[in-house]
Amino acid sequence: MNLLLLVEGDAELISAAGSGSAHAVLDHLRRQGHQVATSDVDLKGAMRALAAGVTFSPTRKRWSVKYHLGAVPFRLRSRNADGAVRQRMPTLDAIIQYGATFSARAAGAPYFLYCDSNVHISRDDPHAWAAQLGPAEVDAAVAREQTVYDGAAGIFTFSDRVRESFVGDLRIPGDRVETVYAGPNFDPSSIPAMSSQGSRAPNILFVGREFQRKGGDVLLSAFAQVRREIPDATLTIIGPRDLTLSVPGVEVLGFLRKDDPAEYKQLLDAYARARAFAFPTRFEPFGVVLLEAMFFGLPCVATNVWAIPEIVRHGETGFICEPDDANGLAQHLVRLLRDPDLAFTMGRAGRARAETHFTWAAVTAKMTERIARVIGHNRRRTDVAETR
Repeated sequence: MNLLLLVEGDAELISAAGSGSAHAVLDHLRRQGHQVATSDVDLKGAMRALAAGVTFSPTRKRWSVKYHLGAVPFRLRSRNADGAVRQRMPTLDAIIQYGATFSARAAGAPYFLYCDSNVHISRDDPHAWAAQLGPAEVDAAVAREQTVYDGAAGIFTFSDRVRESFVGDLRIPGDRVETVYAGPNFDPSSIPAMSSQGSRAPNILFVGREFQRKGGDVLLSAFAQVRREIPDATLTIIGPRDLTLSVPGVEVLGFLRKDDPAEYKQLLDAYARARAFAFPTRFEPFGVVLLEAMFFGLPCVATNVWAIPEIVRHGETGFICEPDDANGLAQHLVRLLRDPDLAFTMGRAGRARAETHFTWAAVTAKMTERIARVIGHNRRRTDVAETR
């Protein structure tokens, strides 16, 4: 098929929007033999300055959310998307759009969405982006997204939780919404075969850019409890760019880029030497880092938010605790660090689950199957109309 991938960011780069997910989708669609063009609909130059000006807020976080979800940026991105589609018509078969912060519906080609969230489902979460907006602003953002969803030929979701919101909250017909999940943002073939956890030191790994939102403070509190019971336990933190800590047993490696060979090796090495993965996030639509940890055979201790219970099976591939529960987090981590056999068994189950449910090959296969079905239906309908 001849497809166009529309993203806020350059999908040709591994550092594109969605922590590399857009790039992974692009790569695997091309591996399947499809012709896939990309277009970055992000705002640049005068358009970016205009959008930033009309959405300005003295609070930086609120400004960022308004810029992401506001009406003027939405219209400007939609103009970019429409232009990109028109350049490729009439040979274009379909559009795959990442998120709903713009619309390409005016251009005339069938479009499909890939979404890890929507504004409606996040409106009551105090840790979500929508918490930075007032009620009227949230309502307006929901209404804009609704027009995008209503016109889509299909919606692919990262999780069943988000699919249920589309069907139940936004009244999108269930046969137009399909959970396809996501995959790890590195090549699983680069991961070595699993070895016994007994050879690994009692090291905990955390990966996440936004340290506070992802529960980094809770993890530090839990780690202090862990050290009291296991004095040689260590914690490795990857992701935050400007985090400085002087805590015994804690190593901060900063932000490691996957498109830098040396930094990528550091990241893979950190996964390979850990015994457990901790991710006590307060808000996380999906959690791709959990998939990465599972492919490395790491048992995961994470929180009962959003799609995480669909990824981590409590008592089978790791443990689930409530957000801000430092004591519960510590207890689960101590159990895994003290019992290498349990850690290995859970890690092996997690890797099997990841290989079965969370690969980009499986994700894009589901996408293209539905897209081909819709395109074929539309072509048959056109042929019938022409014969009349």
